[in-house]
Amino acid sequence: MARVIGVLSGKGGVGKTTLVSNLGVSLAQESKNVAIIDANLTGANLGLHFGLLSYPVSIHDVMKNGASLTDAIYKHPSGVDIIPASLSIEHVDTEPRNLRKSIDKFLGDKDFVLIDAATGLDRETLAAIDMSDEILLVTHPELPTVSDALRTKTIAEKYDKDIIGIVLNRITKEDELDTGTVSSFFELPVIGAIPEDPIVRKSIEAKNPVILSHPRHRVSNEIRKVSDHILGKEHEPKKDRGFRDRILAFVNYRKSIILPFIGKKFKAG
Repeated sequence: MARVIGVLSGKGGVGKTTLVSNLGVSLAQESKNVAIIDANLTGANLGLHFGLLSYPVSIHDVMKNGASLTDAIYKHPSGVDIIPASLSIEHVDTEPRNLRKSIDKFLGDKDFVLIDAATGLDRETLAAIDMSDEILLVTHPELPTVSDALRTKTIAEKYDKDIIGIVLNRITKEDELDTGTVSSFFELPVIGAIPEDPIVRKSIEAKNPVILSHPRHRVSNEIRKVSDHILGKEHEPKKDRGFRDRILAFVNYRKSIILPFIGKKFKAG
């Protein structure tokens, strides 16, 4: 049975989708069978992080037009299955419904299903919480953003969901809250502290998750720390191997730019 983990933040701009895409790859690198669903129905962009620019079937078609979930699955070279949401404004009124049944039916053999939820506390976010078994909260270490995430935590608890912990993202030296303070606010462990770094923006522009392009970067190590916590294993940072890592980054980049031509749609049977 798959572990269905909803990744939520109370506010936009904290890098939630970037975390989800990289976390999925990190889990796949541990030989786990992973699917990622874009549940941000009115602000879809998960597929773009992987270079998935055009696709005939999306999660909107599953909920609105009766398409099978298997028709909306696209394989990334990293091994992650991506289930994108539509980029078209024609689907903004789609009701987020019946998705958990499809997850159980078609993705039950996965090790992990990650739900990239919408921000805020509207119907999309509540639907994402409802379809998840566990919740991972992402926030930035400043009071307004933490306050929004605390409200999200309260709602998740009302839905009786297990909360894995907190990931602090886009950390800078100027941030007003430290890890210990945030942990005490939430009464939860901070399982990752990801620094703000230009390499993340470059990886997004290249449509290649940073954990693939720069596997031994400090950002990648913090993301891997999160996946290790989820897996219940001790985290061991990977050390930079110089030229070898640069070659690996180039190979992964080449894979990313040909993704639209090798992404495959899985059909039932």
